[in-house]
Amino acid sequence: MNVGIVGLGKMGFAIAVRLLNAGHEVVGLDQSEEIKKKASEIGVDVVDSIQELAQKTSTVWLMVPVSQVDTVLKDLKPHLKAGNIVVDGGNSFYKDSQRREQELASDGIIYLDCGTSGGIEGEGMGFCLMVGGDEASYTKIHPLFAAIAAPGGMGHFGPSGAGHYVKTVHNGIEYGIMEAYAEGLHLIKDGAFEKNAIDLEELTRVWQVSSIIRSFLLELTHRVMAKDQELHEISGEVAQGGTGRWTVEQAHESDIPVPVIEAALKVREWSEKTGGNYATKLLAMMRHEFGGHAVKKIKK
Repeated sequence: MNVGIVGLGKMGFAIAVRLLNAGHEVVGLDQSEEIKKKASEIGVDVVDSIQELAQKTSTVWLMVPVSQVDTVLKDLKPHLKAGNIVVDGGNSFYKDSQRREQELASDGIIYLDCGTSGGIEGEGMGFCLMVGGDEASYTKIHPLFAAIAAPGGMGHFGPSGAGHYVKTVHNGIEYGIMEAYAEGLHLIKDGAFEKNAIDLEELTRVWQVSSIIRSFLLELTHRVMAKDQELHEISGEVAQGGTGRWTVEQAHESDIPVPVIEAALKVREWSEKTGGNYATKLLAMMRHEFGGHAVKKIKK
């Protein structure tokens, strides 16, 4: 099969690599000349316009920032035909996904929303894909999803918006887990025992072996502990991608309490105002490890 990818950043590039490795043809578009050169070197058919990309494939995968999705769709739509499939693999708000599905359906174009998890490790390990929208279209391009996903790491979860809805809640859960790790390690570092008496790098290594709290996020936290000097050099400000806030908003709309996720969101808001503390430095570094997100250096 062939697929066009709009946006060849960290995640988009990794998706292109996995598709190529599985024998599919990839047409790619990106604004960066450096990224376009890199993509061309691995076998992506790099084009210079949305029109050219649409002419070369009937399936388009969007991997662009949420703020750019509508703009890209506006440019893309005139060049698509009935039956073409658009997959939005970013972190869009599920109600926006439902609106986009309806807008494209008026011209017979299929829109699938795909929550994509796995971060920068996804290129090697495979991604976790949560898809919403027309199930027949999901089945039609199943080989593409299977190439991108880790073995067993994909599924269709319901009508339009369902994929992005479950990914939003996934990210809210992520907020809570990360916050618990960060707070607990802060307590061990500066709590009952002499400061720094307990080796956190060794502790997070041991916790990964048969511990009830072992996880991929803990593995990433262990990596952070090996970079103690970097922790001293960064600010404790933790950025938000929006999905944590959406999770809390949807919980309020559904009258479902989510105190842990809500508290984690408030900590991030607090960190942006105050510069945070040791725990929020850990959060910032965890985000950097799994997603390549930027961290702020302390001004000297």
